Amino acid sequence: MITCLMRVWSRSKPARTVGDHRHFESLAADIIHRIERLDEIEELDTERRTQRRLRLTNGFIARQAESDATLTELKRRRVELDEGQIDLRRRELRRDTLAEQLKHANNAFIEAQVALRSDATAAQEKALREKIVQLEHDLTDLRRREAAFNQTLAQEIADAQRLQTCLTADNLPIPLALQSFVEIDATSDVPRATDLVTQLQVDLLQLGNDYATQHALLKNQSDQLRREAEQLQREINQLRTGDRAASYEAEAPQSNRLRRLLRAELNLSADEVIPLYEALRVPDEAWQNAVEGILGRTRFDLLVPPEYYDQAMRLYRQRRIDDDLHGVGLPDADRMLRHARAAQPNSLAAEVEIDHPAARAFIDLLLGGYVKCDTLEALRDHRTAVTRDCFVRRNFTSSHLNPRFYRRWFIGDRAIPRQIEQREERLSAIAQELAGLQQRDEALRERLALTHDKIAIFIELKSSLPLLVRLPDLIQELALLQSELAALDTRSVEKLKAEVEAQEREVNRLKQDESALVESIGGLKTKLETLNNETLPALEQQAAEKLQEARSILILEDAEDLLEEAEKEYDRRRQRQPVETIRDNAAKYEGDYQTAETRSRDKLRESKHSYSLTYDFGYDDDEDATRYLRERTRYIESELPQYEARIAEQRALAEQELVENFIHRLYEQIEDARQQLNYLNTTLARLRFGGERFEFITQPEPSLREVYQMIMDSHNLLGQSLFDSDFRQRHQRGWDILFERLIAPHDEEFAVQLRELQDYRNYLQYDIRIHYLSGDKALLSQINAKKSGGETTTPFYVAMAASFAQAYRINQPRPADTIRLALFDEAFGKMDTARTASALKFMVENQLQVVLATPPDKAAGLLEHVDSVRTVVRQNNHAFVIEIDKTDMLAELEGEVSELPAYA
Repeated sequence: MITCLMRVWSRSKPARTVGDHRHFESLAADIIHRIERLDEIEELDTERRTQRRLRLTNGFIARQAESDATLTELKRRRVELDEGQIDLRRRELRRDTLAEQLKHANNAFIEAQVALRSDATAAQEKALREKIVQLEHDLTDLRRREAAFNQTLAQEIADAQRLQTCLTADNLPIPLALQSFVEIDATSDVPRATDLVTQLQVDLLQLGNDYATQHALLKNQSDQLRREAEQLQREINQLRTGDRAASYEAEAPQSNRLRRLLRAELNLSADEVIPLYEALRVPDEAWQNAVEGILGRTRFDLLVPPEYYDQAMRLYRQRRIDDDLHGVGLPDADRMLRHARAAQPNSLAAEVEIDHPAARAFIDLLLGGYVKCDTLEALRDHRTAVTRDCFVRRNFTSSHLNPRFYRRWFIGDRAIPRQIEQREERLSAIAQELAGLQQRDEALRERLALTHDKIAIFIELKSSLPLLVRLPDLIQELALLQSELAALDTRSVEKLKAEVEAQEREVNRLKQDESALVESIGGLKTKLETLNNETLPALEQQAAEKLQEARSILILEDAEDLLEEAEKEYDRRRQRQPVETIRDNAAKYEGDYQTAETRSRDKLRESKHSYSLTYDFGYDDDEDATRYLRERTRYIESELPQYEARIAEQRALAEQELVENFIHRLYEQIEDARQQLNYLNTTLARLRFGGERFEFITQPEPSLREVYQMIMDSHNLLGQSLFDSDFRQRHQRGWDILFERLIAPHDEEFAVQLRELQDYRNYLQYDIRIHYLSGDKALLSQINAKKSGGETTTPFYVAMAASFAQAYRINQPRPADTIRLALFDEAFGKMDTARTASALKFMVENQLQVVLATPPDKAAGLLEHVDSVRTVVRQNNHAFVIEIDKTDMLAELEGEVSELPAYA
């Protein structure tokens, strides 16, 4: 029904009137929006002009204040210059007075000095004091040297005793001079002590040279061991990474050099030129020493492809001397393979596994004649044989192989662990040797310190011995001079000295005063010259420039009209603040004013640009918005009033044509709904559901109450126009809501609101009032969550029956000819029999054809109230409908009840 109403209304004359009204409202809204945008532009332009005026005024004030501050500073500097010139004159007068006083003091000082120098006693005293000072200095030096000599001598005697102990431990003879030095008394016999020290120097030098030679040999031995240890450690590190090259290079350097030479010159790969040991394997570890020992240096012979043998030999011959390639073998693989012979049974060759054919022939040739023996006695039975512990017999002669040839293994996978183990054993041995050498080194260092390092000390001792002889004579001479000085009568001399000192102090004081005064005069002159020649002219020029700059700001920006206002603002600030504060504040906020003006100018430019793009108005680069303001005036004074008049006219037509039609239609629909509810309530008044009676009630929807009241009140006008009475004044609020929503823009929100207004059901709130036997009443909405399932389910079926009756238009004046079918699945599951009977009776009285679907256990309570029964049977994925006789089913149920026990 709602869809039908919308279709009719959209094609009517009121719809066209609303369309015209919307069109003019849209045009007016566009004009108003343009005016609002232009108002924003005007505000931004006003803000720009305000910020410009503030910036220019602040700039003028800043420079005017700076000019006045400079003038104030200029006045202060001029006063300072006048005061300084007066002070300079005073200081110059004081300087002249001091110069005269200094002249007289110098004369008095010279006269006092002459008097002191002319006195004989004074001259004698001076000479004695000078000699005493010199003697005291010499005595102090000698005593210091005596103390150092005695300390050194005691230390050297102790070291001499240590040296005797060391010589005894080394089984060396002790020099006679060393024995005598231990018992020396240097001060009693200086010549003998000097000779003894001289001889001891010779003995110590000889001993020191011997010990130095031993120490050098010891150091060389230690360095060799350390280098060997470093090399061994490098080789161990390489071997642990699987690199045999280090061991091969160390054991057979000539073979390694020849191998590199053959590969480079003949362009052979590493697998084509290999040392013999790389092709061999000894599975039985017990025979590895024997194999390694008998092969010896042959293990490092190089195997080359037969086709390269001649070239390899020529190259070997050419480079044998230059590259020191002596002793390296090149087996002739071709000849060996041709003349190969099988090894003897049980020979040492059988213990070697080989994949290389030439190496196999070579090993059979070398080891095939050595018979393996388990004991030394078994060796005697063979001409050539060998045991596991490397006893070998050649030509019936037995000997033991040198361990140096077989201890370091190269053959097979066991070679690397064995080489690492041997090198680690050697490292341990080297560490023990170095520890022993370190002890010897410490002992030799001690002996060198007691011999070689003492030479310089004994030279110093020797040079100090003659000086110590003078010490008693100097002490006696000093005592005589002090006695002579004490015997002099120096009272007159003291008086003369006091006079000289007093005159000297006066001269020094006057010189200091004069020097300080001359310095202050020079500084003051420099300061006054700077003030007069630099500071004052600069301040005068600066004040003039700032004053000119203040006015230039306004002139350059065509703002002379702001001069009077800026001057008044400056005078106003001068009355409240010092000029320095005004200047500092203006300078502080100058950047802020500039930033504010720039921001307002940018905002104005952006607003103008946006408006021009939106309305195709064209764009300009003007600072102001004059062209835009003329546009605004035109809209306000001309176009907007025209659109507003047309809007008022169309609104009046729309209100008269559209609203009246809409209100009357809604009134009819609401009244029809109320009549249907009254009919249902008439039917429900006769029915009881478990002793309860139900009644449908309605009340206006709160959100649409004003519109509802207006719709229902429109019926009382009895044909009068809604505009010819006070109807609109009484219902102005509802009128505005209805009209504004009807003419709202066509969008999703508009569609929802329009459907809400067009559907008469939205104007009412529906509820069910329950009447109890006790006379009490209650609303279903209030008790829905408090009652049992049966009590709340009954109103549901009442409401469902009412809904079916309304849908099938059963209670309308001309009811529709419909099937009136009502289907319920698992119906009345929570209701008792009485309530179920009442509900079914209500549906039948409302002329509904009811079909109920329920489980078998619920069917017994419904049989009395239904006309026919059908059951649905499912078997093998097929469903069958079977008709059941209601009478038979009731009889069967009654029989089951009668057979129940009495207590049941």
